[in-house]
Amino acid sequence: MATAAIEVHGISLRLGDFAVHDASLSVADGEYFVLLGPTGAGKTVVLECVAGLHRPDRGEVYISGQQVNQIPPERRGLGYLPQDYALFPHLDVERNIGFGMRLRRRPAREIERKVRELSELLEIGHLLHRSTLRLSGGEQQRVALARALAIEPKVLLLDEPLSALDEQTREGLSIELRRVHEELGTTTMHVSHNFEETLAVADRIGIIHEGRIRQVGTPEEVFRRPNSEFVARFVRCDNVLAGRARRGERGLTVQVGKLEFQAAEGPEGEVFLAIRPEDIGLAVAAGEAHAGATKGRVVRTVDRGALIRVDVEVGVTLVALMGRRAFRESGLRVGEQAVVEYAPAAAHVFPRE
Repeated sequence: MATAAIEVHGISLRLGDFAVHDASLSVADGEYFVLLGPTGAGKTVVLECVAGLHRPDRGEVYISGQQVNQIPPERRGLGYLPQDYALFPHLDVERNIGFGMRLRRRPAREIERKVRELSELLEIGHLLHRSTLRLSGGEQQRVALARALAIEPKVLLLDEPLSALDEQTREGLSIELRRVHEELGTTTMHVSHNFEETLAVADRIGIIHEGRIRQVGTPEEVFRRPNSEFVARFVRCDNVLAGRARRGERGLTVQVGKLEFQAAEGPEGEVFLAIRPEDIGLAVAAGEAHAGATKGRVVRTVDRGALIRVDVEVGVTLVALMGRRAFRESGLRVGEQAVVEYAPAAAHVFPRE
């Protein structure tokens, strides 16, 4: 991995009834890292420790190799975009973007050039003389991002930057954040609770819950190979089953009640079996199920727009996601018998906590 731009070493901090416990993570130089977790998990507290808004009770924070626990926020070389954007209502867009540079007494010509470059990059050049009170949510986000980038920070910190936006605007700006990152290469740490937003931008992600970092890895690693029941359920792996695994001639078999599930690999003993719903195939049952498939009954369908969730009772309830067209052509309906199948390589097995 490249040199770490951010290093958090075992920080602990108590704020009233909430505490962060021994949190550690690193963000490589030039990386886009997302800290993902439910509301109240502690992700913003960790970000604010990096920003210098909180001083940890224990542990250390490093920026570009320098320990910064005692260094105030304004001297850490950070760009910070808070959740509410915190634009100055008495300044127009141009002066909002240039604010940090004026505070640092940069030459007027340099400020003008930087404001022009960022406004073109973020496609807000036509807004420069508009009051921030007359901006949409998406426009406010772009202006706040331009202001954070204008000081050419070593590290950019984003606190739930898209949470206040409608779904369509959020999707568009997620793509925009990734484009800007690829163009500028600024090391970015972004906190979020939104999966789609995370997948659109992240090189790596960390999952935090109850003030503890639970897993860190690429989106593929975390979403498809969760290391705990909490992470599996949080990343919407709807099929998480407790069982007992044993190795045999057919590979790994996981016994869940009276059912047996096959997996390509994993530990033996008391385990969880996780299969993502998009990895489960369904078809109307016609005769006996072939090897590797299980018969069940469709007990519920839920329309999710482009996808249809299908719940099938096989002794336990398994959840599958099907494209709308595939579902329509399958002929599956509530009450009908269905064949359920999946590739053993899609079954992830991990020890019970």
